[in-house]
Amino acid sequence: MADSGGHWKTLAEAQKLTQSMKIPGVFEEDIKRGNPIDRITVGQAAHTGLKIEWLREKVTLEDDVVEISQGDQLSWSDDVEYEEKESTLRRLYIQRKLDHYNSGIYQTYNNYEARVLLESEKGLKRKLGARLIYGDTTYGGSPTQFDGFHALAAEHGTPYTAGSAYDAKNINNGNAGLSLNFLRVMVDEMKHGVDELLMPYEIVRRIDAAYQEKGFAGLAYNQQGNLGFIAMGFNEIGKRVLFWDGIPVTRTDFMVAEESATGTGSSANARALYSSDKTYSIFGVKYGMVMNGEENPGIQFAYGGTEGQGDLYKIVRFPELEDFDAGGIRLVTYGSVLLGSSLCLGRIYDVDDSAITV
Repeated sequence: MADSGGHWKTLAEAQKLTQSMKIPGVFEEDIKRGNPIDRITVGQAAHTGLKIEWLREKVTLEDDVVEISQGDQLSWSDDVEYEEKESTLRRLYIQRKLDHYNSGIYQTYNNYEARVLLESEKGLKRKLGARLIYGDTTYGGSPTQFDGFHALAAEHGTPYTAGSAYDAKNINNGNAGLSLNFLRVMVDEMKHGVDELLMPYEIVRRIDAAYQEKGFAGLAYNQQGNLGFIAMGFNEIGKRVLFWDGIPVTRTDFMVAEESATGTGSSANARALYSSDKTYSIFGVKYGMVMNGEENPGIQFAYGGTEGQGDLYKIVRFPELEDFDAGGIRLVTYGSVLLGSSLCLGRIYDVDDSAITV
């Protein structure tokens, strides 16, 4: 039996007089990096009525410019059309009960309300981040969701494959390793420019390996070939950043394994999460302030209904809940993704976690 060191019969008796030190707060274990809600341009929308609407060019005038000879009669033309787009702000919330016993009796070095607020905010922002990618009200999703990047990219129509004449901002990679040729084609089609390429870690690791040691499939392995379009740099806080043709590649945990051959834009065919045939997607994104008009037509998250300018969500406190010895706290946000010009979003999907190809 361990010696108590004197006075006490046993060490266990001496330990009854002690109290363990507990560090305040909670260390995070459930972490998701690269939340797109932290990266997308945001704008506050108020008094929008039923929806937010905007126009895209549909018919331009170059075909109405006519060459004539001297003495020919001139003709009038009038065929300009616009495409109307719209989006409705959708509501997301989280609310928690705050038992008065906890704060009044348990209260020590941790502030219970502060912990609830902090963790609720984390949950709300992570949900928004997931919905920015996978939200879908158009292609078989939920009417309570807004359209995320996948649903908006599906509006580009029939997927592009090698040699096809379809819209190359929506590319089917064909259940193979990422084709750098497809990446070139998508970037070229995004004629307003590309601010960043969003990719899951699994695919960026393949690019890292190709760049750093393995080379590219299609060339002999261990021969890196011409790497002029791929470069490694560092961001403002010294973390590594991969660049493709000067465009930063952003790694995100919010783009996860997906089911092959889903989300192609057909009726009731939302992009599904992985169940049997694992593939991934990447996005090219041009951010902007859609509500400022045609000068900057990029993609934006519009939110409304908050109490103060710049608040992504509003906080509602309930001092007393009926039938409970408790108060409550609720976080509510109203938002939607707005894609001003279709040229500001590109997608490559059905990308396998395998060697990059040229």
